[in-house]
Amino acid sequence: MTNNKLFPYYDYKEEKIKNGVLENSFLFCNRNFNSTCKKHYDSIKNKNGIFICPYGFSSLNHNSENYTSILVEKNHNKKLSKRNTNKKDSKVVHSLDVVDRIKKYFQSIDARVNAKQHIIRKFDKESSVFSTKKETLDDTLHELRKLNNILKKQAYTLKIDLEKSYNTNYNINLRSKNILSTTQLISARLNAYDFTLNPELIELSPKNNIAIYKKFDKAKQCLEVITNDLMINLKGTSNCKFECYNIIDLLPFILFENAIKYNYKDSEINCEFINDNNSKLDKIIVSNKAIIPSETELSKLKDKHFRGQNSSNINGSGKGLYIAELICNFNSFFIEIEIEKEKELENKEILGTFKTIITTANTVYN
Repeated sequence: MTNNKLFPYYDYKEEKIKNGVLENSFLFCNRNFNSTCKKHYDSIKNKNGIFICPYGFSSLNHNSENYTSILVEKNHNKKLSKRNTNKKDSKVVHSLDVVDRIKKYFQSIDARVNAKQHIIRKFDKESSVFSTKKETLDDTLHELRKLNNILKKQAYTLKIDLEKSYNTNYNINLRSKNILSTTQLISARLNAYDFTLNPELIELSPKNNIAIYKKFDKAKQCLEVITNDLMINLKGTSNCKFECYNIIDLLPFILFENAIKYNYKDSEINCEFINDNNSKLDKIIVSNKAIIPSETELSKLKDKHFRGQNSSNINGSGKGLYIAELICNFNSFFIEIEIEKEKELENKEILGTFKTIITTANTVYN
C-alpha cells in the first residue's frame, strides 16, 4: 500500500517505524528499535497528545493516527535526542503551531472516515432491507403462481361443466366454491407478504371482535379444495370472540399449511378446540404425524429462515412459524410447540406427533 503520511509513523501491525513523505525517521529509531520502544508505543496507543519516547524523541497521537520519531518544541528531551541524532538526520524542531495544523489534518481525516462509515452503514442497511423484500416477494410470487395454475384449472373445469347440459347445480356450486376458496388463499398469501414486510402497520387499524373458530373452519374448507384426499379434522367448537387485529385471519392458514407440508404419508391433520370450565376457548391444538426434529432444532423452529434437517428436501422458506408467532404476539396469544415421539423408523428417523399449541388471550366476548 502507498504511504501518504507526511511524517514518520509507527506501524502497529508490522511493529516498526516507517518514513513519511516529507520527513524520514531518525536513523537511531530504525537501527535500534527494541522492546523498550514497543512498550512505549503500546502504552500510548489509545491516548491523544504529544509524548516523549525513552530515547528523547516526540510522538504525536490523535485517535487512530500517529506521527513519531520527530522533534516537537517543548515536547522532546534535548540531551537524549541530541545524543541519539545522526549527522544525516533532519534536525527540524516542529513548532506547536505545526502540531496544531497536524491535529486539524487528523480531524479532517476522522471526519472523512466517519462520513464514509456512515455511507457504508446506510448502504448495508438498505441492501439488507432490499434483500429481505426481494426474498419475501420471490416466495410470495412462487406461491401465487402455483395458486394461479390451480385457479385456471378450476375455471376451465367450471366452463366445461356449464357447457354440459346434464350437469347438476351441485357440480356447478362445488366448482364455484373451489374457485372462491382459491381466491381466498391468494388473499392470504398477499396478506402474509404485507405483514412480513411491515408488521407494525397492523396496529394502525383497530381491533375487532373475531370468532376464532370460524377462521379455522374457513381455512380448513379453503385448503381441502387443493389438498385432495387429505383430511383436516376440527374437534370441538367455540362461539367465543376475541379482540384481535384482522391479520389473525392468516394464522390458521399458516398452521394448517405447515402441518400439510410436513405431514407424514398424508395422515390426518387434527385441530382441537379446548374450552375451560367457563366455556371460554382456552387452547387450539393443531397436530399431525411427522418426522420429529431433534431437541436442538426444536428450540429454533420459530426462528426466521430456520429449517430442520428433516425439511431440507421440502420446498419452503422457513418463515411460517416465525410469522405465526408474530401474529400471536400482536394479538396477545401465545404459541408453543410440543412433540410426542412414537417410534424409530428404519432410517433412524423418529416418527411422532407434532403439535402447535395456541393459548388464547384473556379478553373474550361470548
